[in-house]
Amino acid sequence: MTDKDKDKLLKTISEIGESMREAMAELDRENDDWWNALSDKEREDAFYAVCKRIWQADGKDGGTYRHALYSVFGFDPSMYALGMECGYMSIHNAIFDGEQLNKMKGVDRVEVIDKEGRNYVRYLDRGETVKFSLQDNDNTLKIFIDDKITG
Repeated sequence: MTDKDKDKLLKTISEIGESMREAMAELDRENDDWWNALSDKEREDAFYAVCKRIWQADGKDGGTYRHALYSVFGFDPSMYALGMECGYMSIHNAIFDGEQLNKMKGVDRVEVIDKEGRNYVRYLDRGETVKFSLQDNDNTLKIFIDDKITG
């Protein structure tokens, strides 16, 4: 492939990307117009229907992003990219990560493992709990083992 062919291909790819951005911006505007034209009751019904399905897929089923789209919402694969564009995949992943973090709060053993194996193992005493904190501009994970706070 010549440099001229590469430049032409890159220009075409750039034009396609720009067309896609414009199409998504238009879809966003149309969707906002649709939402704003709904009555309060229609907005409440749409909100309830979507949240109910998200809770089913991510809260109860603990399924994958595809499970949510195809099995719970009943979409076909053409909705995959649109679900990403509107932020649902990020919501799905945040719910999963939040559930994992919640489960971590109940551990009774902490292990630090590196390429050489277990470097630190600590069994929690009765009444102790684990807390996590990101520090130093989210570059440091600190794990605190302390007595449970009762109130």
